[in-house]
Amino acid sequence: MNASEELSVLNPMLPPADDVYVMPATQGQIRFWSLDQMHPGNPALNMPLMWQCRGELNVDLLALAFSQAVQRHEMLRTTFAMVDGKLSQIIGNPYSVALPVIDLQHLPDAVKAPETGVLIREHAAYRMDLLNGPLLVLKLLKFAPQHHLLLVTMHHIICDGISLGILLRDIAVFYEALVERKQPVLPLLPIQFADFAVWQEEWRKSEAAEASLEFWHKTLGSDFSRIELPHDASPENVRDTRTDSESGDIETFLISPELTALAHKFCKDQNVTLNILLFSIFCALLHRFTGQRDIVIGSPCANRNEDTEDLIGLFMNIQVLRVLIEPHETFRSLLTKVQDWTLGAYENQELPFEELIYDSHFSHNNTSFEIPIFFLYQKSFMVTQRVAGLEIVPLRSMSPGAVFEWMFAIVDRIEEGPRLQLEYNPNYFRSTTIQRYLKSFNALLDSAVQEPSIELEKMASADDFLPATLPDVLNRTASRRNTRLLGAKQFVDSAEIMEKLDEQLATTNDPIEIQLLELWRSMLAVEDIAVDTNVFSLGVSSLSILRLVTRMNGLYSMGFGLASLISAPTIQLVAELVRRRYAPNTATSLVPIQPVGTRLPLYIVHGAGGNVVNFYGLTTRIGADQPVYGVQAQALEANQPALLRMEDMAAHYLKEIRRIQPNGPYHFLGYSFGGIVVLEMAQQLHNAGEEVGLLGMLDTRAKDYTPEMPKKSGSEKLEKRGWLSGFFRSNQGHGSGKAWAEFFLKDMDERRVRYMTTIAAKLFTTLPAFLKNTHEINAVAARNYRPKPFPGKLTLFRASKQTNVNIPPDNGWSPIFKEGIEIHHIPGDHWQVLSEPGIDVLAKTIHGCLSKFDRQDPA
Repeated sequence: MNASEELSVLNPMLPPADDVYVMPATQGQIRFWSLDQMHPGNPALNMPLMWQCRGELNVDLLALAFSQAVQRHEMLRTTFAMVDGKLSQIIGNPYSVALPVIDLQHLPDAVKAPETGVLIREHAAYRMDLLNGPLLVLKLLKFAPQHHLLLVTMHHIICDGISLGILLRDIAVFYEALVERKQPVLPLLPIQFADFAVWQEEWRKSEAAEASLEFWHKTLGSDFSRIELPHDASPENVRDTRTDSESGDIETFLISPELTALAHKFCKDQNVTLNILLFSIFCALLHRFTGQRDIVIGSPCANRNEDTEDLIGLFMNIQVLRVLIEPHETFRSLLTKVQDWTLGAYENQELPFEELIYDSHFSHNNTSFEIPIFFLYQKSFMVTQRVAGLEIVPLRSMSPGAVFEWMFAIVDRIEEGPRLQLEYNPNYFRSTTIQRYLKSFNALLDSAVQEPSIELEKMASADDFLPATLPDVLNRTASRRNTRLLGAKQFVDSAEIMEKLDEQLATTNDPIEIQLLELWRSMLAVEDIAVDTNVFSLGVSSLSILRLVTRMNGLYSMGFGLASLISAPTIQLVAELVRRRYAPNTATSLVPIQPVGTRLPLYIVHGAGGNVVNFYGLTTRIGADQPVYGVQAQALEANQPALLRMEDMAAHYLKEIRRIQPNGPYHFLGYSFGGIVVLEMAQQLHNAGEEVGLLGMLDTRAKDYTPEMPKKSGSEKLEKRGWLSGFFRSNQGHGSGKAWAEFFLKDMDERRVRYMTTIAAKLFTTLPAFLKNTHEINAVAARNYRPKPFPGKLTLFRASKQTNVNIPPDNGWSPIFKEGIEIHHIPGDHWQVLSEPGIDVLAKTIHGCLSKFDRQDPA
């Protein structure tokens, strides 16, 4: 009997294999998928386990036990892919789990041998492929005939901490049943994780979700920023050559039985849980060594109920604690604040963390959810299993990498009590510093349980745990909010600091610099950035800078690296790189500005200039659930001939779009010239039998693309005057006469290119790469194109200020669209609709238009 036959014979209680099917991903899974997209295969997103196995071990039956677990839990046979523009769970058929064995019996003291350590670290850092799987991998190290170490690594996207304990329990039950040839006895699973995902999507639309969001509005307020951790100036040895997210280590410290007993008595006297006590101590610790009074910490919560308590899956949700520490604050007062937060948070734990990140209440109020510090208290999920003559003992795992700068966990085990466990990035901290923090936590706990009314400043000596480099850190961050001045212990008023900083900020009218300024402030969580600020003077981590580089590469389709920022460390210099190097580094027309979300994507098509730079600000305002792709000019693609016909451009863009969204409905928005492009794209989709949802134009005028109509007296002069006004407004800043002369010489050169392009368009359908000029190519394509009637509706987002008073209210499109035109007026002129206040109105209006299609969706 082979393994699969034995699996079916021994598991009549389990359902037969189903066909592969697709289910929606949860918000938490979208978060981890997005992190993986930034760094594919990022090992820091793994959940590695080590199980020591002593006794007689049947390797084949152990592998079969894992195969049974895969059949029981759909999550263990799930991968992830974009389907119809949405991240989805692809739930596959059960499969036989591989369990390779590495025999290390030949090594003296194999348990401690260097080869063993290498194997453990390599397995913990196994690079997962979310698209193809598997997301559960095993390896068995054999030290002796009755001594093995089982390495189990899963991706966090399919599990959480509680899942690890469930897996160990189920494997033990399955293994024992296989050895003793009996039926396994496990709780029936009323649902699977995919059912929870569907429920979550429905719940997010409910009144309960709105009430939870309102709770977090009131609880968190706004205008908060990240904790600034003081880094060691010179970490031990040599800086890790791996990326920040791949570098991780763990230090632990066991709280003594005596102090544990005092802590439990304290909790009984104060009517609080041990979790609340330890969380409060952690807040006090952060306050003491950062000097910050506004403490913002992330804390994972279980987010499970009786239907999900036995499931493997990513139920864990992140909650945010914000506590304001006053001068002369006592520990008892801090304890009360943390307790009040905990009780409210427990009642509102179902709201996905992502709802907060993109909610307008926070995103428009100088708020940063970049949280580098997390706290977790948990009872040990995994306990020793003794089955069929085998003892399975869970051991502390090795860090595969640090997603956050700090992950402070307290694991409370029956056999030893609470153990402090601090996972950190060794690129920024020495192990000796981390141990000092752990010992300081212990000292603060001892102070608190003996004298609850003690002031936080008096709980322990700062010299006991402040890093030696803190004065340097305070020098770098003296201008940050809530900074405690070293020695004097005086608190600086943050509003006064920020007012002075705002006076010092350089101003800019350049749209790329404005966009970069917004992006840098958001991603680095630093408000005091000007266009001439050196990024390396801000004291932010290399991990933050790498994330910024990744974001800029995706936005501008460039190949920035850290070396680029070293040579161009300011916004002004980066903006110049964008202007000079934009085209040569473009590899595709489709730019994923905001690729994740639960709705069908919106595709915004470029204007005459060809790039999608100016769409970033709009994208961030439309909503967290709305994926947005920019469609930049095909002429910007590196080393490719340029397409000269509108029909060919549209077909090219649709080909790239349908790679990620094979079927409709499709949502389009074209800016200016892009409006005529989306019209042709819609025509081609309609002819192919596909559905078009939103067909939107942003201030596109039909007169620019249809045969000339007779002009009224004086209209031509008015139009020319409006064009000249826009021309000079768009080209301000040339300054001196010499600069204007250079500008006009450049313009003459562009005109020569235009004539060459016009001639080429009459002879060919493409233009060689060395002759490409995006603006002129688009102009030629527009002149040679005549739109045909379309059997659908146009949604026109029209600039309120029109340079030509004779432009009709529908911009001349009524003869083309058989189902009419829906017109929305956007504040500003043609150039201002993508800047404030027009951009806010535009984003809200687009969101409303797309929501109508969501309501029409029969699903």
